Amino acid sequence: MTNKTFALLEGATKSALSPFTTGSLAILSLGLASNLSAEQDLGSLPDTTVIANRTATSLDKVGSSVSILDIEDLQKQGILHLDEALKHAPGVVSPSTSGQRGSSSNIFLRGTTTAYTHFRVDGIRVSDTNIQLGNFLGGNNLLGLSRIEILRGPQSALYGGDAIGGVIGLYSQKGSGEPSGRFSVQAGSFDTINTSLSLQGQLDKLSYSLGLGYETSDNDLPNNSYDTTSYTLRLDYELSDAISLGLTLRGFDSEYNRPIYNDPAFPLQAIDNTQSTLGSIFAEFKANEIWTSKLTLGIYDESYKSQDTINGNSVTDASKVVAYWDNTLSWNDSHTTTTGIVHEHTTYDAFLTSNYDDLYGIYLNHNWEVTNALTLNGGLRWEDYDSYGNETTWRLASAYNISDTNTKLRASVGSGFRPPNFLQRYGGAFGYQPNPDIEAEQSIGWDVGVDQIFCDGQYKVSATYFSNEITDMIEGYPLAANTAGTTDTEGVEFAASAHWLEDRLHATLSYTYLSESIAGQPDHSASLLLNADITEQLNAGISINYLDTRTFNNNKLDAYATVDLNARYKVNDSISLTARIANLFDEDYEHYNFSNFMAPNSTFPGRGRGVFGGITIEW
Repeated sequence: MTNKTFALLEGATKSALSPFTTGSLAILSLGLASNLSAEQDLGSLPDTTVIANRTATSLDKVGSSVSILDIEDLQKQGILHLDEALKHAPGVVSPSTSGQRGSSSNIFLRGTTTAYTHFRVDGIRVSDTNIQLGNFLGGNNLLGLSRIEILRGPQSALYGGDAIGGVIGLYSQKGSGEPSGRFSVQAGSFDTINTSLSLQGQLDKLSYSLGLGYETSDNDLPNNSYDTTSYTLRLDYELSDAISLGLTLRGFDSEYNRPIYNDPAFPLQAIDNTQSTLGSIFAEFKANEIWTSKLTLGIYDESYKSQDTINGNSVTDASKVVAYWDNTLSWNDSHTTTTGIVHEHTTYDAFLTSNYDDLYGIYLNHNWEVTNALTLNGGLRWEDYDSYGNETTWRLASAYNISDTNTKLRASVGSGFRPPNFLQRYGGAFGYQPNPDIEAEQSIGWDVGVDQIFCDGQYKVSATYFSNEITDMIEGYPLAANTAGTTDTEGVEFAASAHWLEDRLHATLSYTYLSESIAGQPDHSASLLLNADITEQLNAGISINYLDTRTFNNNKLDAYATVDLNARYKVNDSISLTARIANLFDEDYEHYNFSNFMAPNSTFPGRGRGVFGGITIEW
């Protein structure tokens, strides 16, 4: 797997450079730059977002709805996996729709489905209509990450295709300070073992951060085991005060034993193997006080093999090679422009079907701080797909701060699109028939919201109303086609946080109400996190997640709530003991329901109560 990883990176470098001429490369080599490095190093910017404007922007100047999840805070709550972390942001529902731990997961953002979310890791786009997020979400953990940013609403003007529900970004932790390490092992119910090793630090001009992880579990059903090995790496080298170079690498290799859903007794199974590799190299240079720039070359590759005792074997391989040139022009204290050029080459292989697509694009976004109180933002993007044509998208946003009351009013409106995938357009694998006339889905969405701070920051409350109208939706099998009319998603998002007892007790709450959604999603979803430093040695917390009734395959799934407890006891400066109880009240709930007249009891339950304990050693 290691040899494959570095071969992929080498191929990424060669392929990503292909769209540029020799002259262009000469210009780029002089202009590589950036305080855009904030996109890889956000741990020290708690009140700043990069995802909202593609450059570091103070949250009080952002007109779009943004959430930031701090990885260290999540780990204090015993949250170790990506799909579990995403449940704690408003507007986000992150359920498994394939089974227990290790299965494919989904992300439903603002009432849309997984295919309408644009997903990026260290600035590299992972998802598109041909590379779905399910395996990536289900197999990934939080190892090596510093934070997660969630930008809601149609954002194709900034990020291109599939950004109809919004955009999610993961950011690797940059090494700093004296070399240090951390080893953790946790074991417990369902024959679960979860281990990780992290090393980080700074040696002169070189910063490094690396991690290795292994997880295994039998889950709570027969024939449902899961094993995965994961790895992360980030290197940063300061060539000079103005120029720095970097590399990121993230991947996993997993095996998931999946019971066949249409046999209620689960005597048969499928074995799913997934290899996921994402790597990037980037160069940064601060040209002057006005112009900063960044060149990124990257690749994402996902190989998936399913050995099915009923349907036989299926193999799919999807990869994306990218080249991005991003620039920030800080004209003065009031005007900032971000602009860039994009190239992506995507390939998809399934059975005897093989397709590829080249995407070229350019974007422009401008931020204008009209006064200390008022900020306006607008952007345009043009993209051309070899497979079907081009798209132009736009967005507008505004933020108004009332300093006397610590109130921020915000609003945004924008367009989005989602291209057809290879199978819908060309046919081939899985019985799809070609439709060369199929068009991209389009959307127009808007939101208005208010952020309020009380008691000198002790309490923070945010509320947002949103609406999104999608046209030309693609539906149908084996012949996919654009449908007439519109599909709406609409709802309200709410978030609140508070701290008490001299910052020793923290609480965060998120809630989403959907009046309109795609695919029978829950009307109500909510999460609550409570964490307390009980003594200098003991920290404990509680996590509550709630999902309302919803439908799957036209079958109703009942509402449920799960409660998790976690605790950490610090024996000394180097050793900590951890304990966690998942699904404290042994709630009976279902991930999905495929029941029909041929298989009336084809449901897949969630895991019951689990008890886990572990030890963490730091040096």
